[in-house]
Amino acid sequence: MRPELTAVVLAGGPGRRLGGGKPWRTLGGRRLVDLALERARELCPQVLVAAADCADFADLTCPVVADRWPGQGPLAALVTVFLDTPATSVLLLPVDAPLMRPALLRRILELSDGQKAVCCQGPGGMEPLMAWYSRECLPCAQKLVQDGERRPHRLLRQVGAYTMSREEVALVDPDDLSFINVNFPQDLERAERIAAERGLFDTPEGA
Repeated sequence: MRPELTAVVLAGGPGRRLGGGKPWRTLGGRRLVDLALERARELCPQVLVAAADCADFADLTCPVVADRWPGQGPLAALVTVFLDTPATSVLLLPVDAPLMRPALLRRILELSDGQKAVCCQGPGGMEPLMAWYSRECLPCAQKLVQDGERRPHRLLRQVGAYTMSREEVALVDPDDLSFINVNFPQDLERAERIAAERGLFDTPEGA
């Protein structure tokens, strides 16, 4: 593990399409936030949660950072982390992608040398919430937030982020399991079914 790495689990969204309370929904009997934190701890020595209200996560053993701009999206959460923590190198992870493959996340980190940011192409395009960011991105990110921008896509483009191609992604996650987002109840059911079929959470695994 690189000592400067901090994994940040993004858990600030309201999850309205899922009926609310997204971080506490369960898959395989475990909460989505706990699954994301477990994955984060496999990769980074420092782990924290970015949320709208720290009190909602009082039972967690890791630090929780309150978003300076609640409800303004993941770009504002990233800026908050850089402003309110000493983190210099951040791996962003969404709370709603419980089947994220460690091999994909490790590859993102491997590609970060000499870069300001690294992301990957998912089935739906660029994935800025499963990505690595250097503190060098902060000035640009702050300016975008001040201008009302809420999504990190423009930040990735402006800093010249390295983007893993679909072919590169296929080498480490051929079934695109990392990109199964739990936004609706049927998404959670699908993730539950896939996890059970593959025994993904039965034993420790690294793929």
